[in-house]
Order: sequence, then C-alpha cells, then structure tokens
Amino acid sequence: MFDGEYVIEIKGLVNTVGASTILHRDLDLQVRRNEVMSLVGGSGSGKTQLVRVILGLKRPKAGVVRVFGVSWEDSSAKKVRDARRRMGMLFQNGALYSALSVYDNVAFPLRERGGLSEEEIRGIVHTKLAQVELGPSHGGLLPANLSGGMVKRVSLARALALSPDLLILDEPTAGLDPDRSEGFVRLIKRLREDHRFAVVMVTHDLDTLFDLTDRVAVLADQHIIACDTLASVRELDHKFVQNFFGGDRGRRALEHG
Repeated sequence: MFDGEYVIEIKGLVNTVGASTILHRDLDLQVRRNEVMSLVGGSGSGKTQLVRVILGLKRPKAGVVRVFGVSWEDSSAKKVRDARRRMGMLFQNGALYSALSVYDNVAFPLRERGGLSEEEIRGIVHTKLAQVELGPSHGGLLPANLSGGMVKRVSLARALALSPDLLILDEPTAGLDPDRSEGFVRLIKRLREDHRFAVVMVTHDLDTLFDLTDRVAVLADQHIIACDTLASVRELDHKFVQNFFGGDRGRRALEHG
C-alpha cells in the first residue's frame, strides 16, 4: 500500500506534440495526499496533454512520472493496474456511454474490474448514485435524457465507482449555470469531507477555483512556473497570472470566496 506524501510526482517532464514540437520542458509537479490541486494555464499551454500523461494515456518524451509511487513504465502489470484503479476521472463533457443507461454507465468500471456479483454491483451503483444525490429511479435513464447538471453527477458517480484515492476533474463546472455550478462545488466539498481523496482539477472558472483549491499550479512557458497557495500565486509578477487573477473577475471571485 502506497503511503508516501505525494500521490503524483513529475520530474523533468518533456512532452511533445507530433515528432518534434515541444509542449512541456523541464516540468516538475507534486500533488499531496488529500489536497485539491488546481491546474491553470492559457489556451495551448497543454493542460489536457499533461492530464493525459498523469493518467498514463500518453507517454512523455522524457522525465519521471509516478502515480502512487508507480511509473506507468513499470514492468509489473499488476502495479500499473492497481495504480490505475485508484484514480477516477471526470471529463469535461461527461463522456458517458450514450447507448448505456445511467445504471450501466456507473456499473461499467465495476464490471471491467471483475470479481463482483451483479448483486454486489447493484449495491455499489446505488450507493454511488446516492452520493451524488441521485436515486435508483434515475438508473434507467439514458444520457440523452439528462440535463447538463445530471450528466456531471452521473459522470462523477462513475468516477467514484472504484472508491479512488485520486480524482481528476477536467473543467467540472463548464457548461453549468451559476446555481448548478455552486451546487456541484458543494457536492465535491461534501464528498471530500467524507472520503478525503486527492483532487487534480483543471479549471478556468475562478469561483470554482477559489471555493475548492488548496494549491494552484500555473502552467506557462512550457513548465509549472508556480505551485503554491492562491494568495501566493496571485502575487506572482507574470503576465498570465496577472491577467487570469486580475481585473473585476478576480476581485469578484476573491470576495465571493
């Protein structure tokens, strides 16, 4: 069982697009157990590509990437598989399987893992739906019949199906109106209080960022230029940071937080 301080360790990462275009160079990042780390950066800075590397979906050109102390290049298939099962991912658009019901979407990772009876799966699915404030009656619905807010909740239930120690959120409140966005943030807060998993969150929404974040990692100039508390990062003399956190939008979010 992994018991280190960091659930994610990235050192000297070099990430490319195509054969030779360098996206990230000498990138270092560490995410602690039980913290919410928000990743921010401008368009084209490679936030999604960095998340793909963390998930093991993309192999970097160089550098060290460890999740729960395990490298995706480890020769032990069991170590890699076990590390993957300790992560949950909520994609920006939900990425629900359109042909599967809500119930079967949440059950999917449980069936993929194997070793559970359908009765056991049913109990877990209903528990996870309840955790995101949905009932068994929602299980028969198809994604096409869900509101944007419900898609997010079902996607979150699926991400939590294996009770992960690390949850990765890609723009979790994108496309939601302010009330639903605030409701989703409250839900994430409550779940973390109950289960204490670590979170890596990609977001451009300042209200969400101020409400949830313990530390902010700023991706600019091909690497992480700062990784600290919001108060410290906001003082950084860098064009992106000042544009992102400055102005009326930043002041409103700070007052709201």
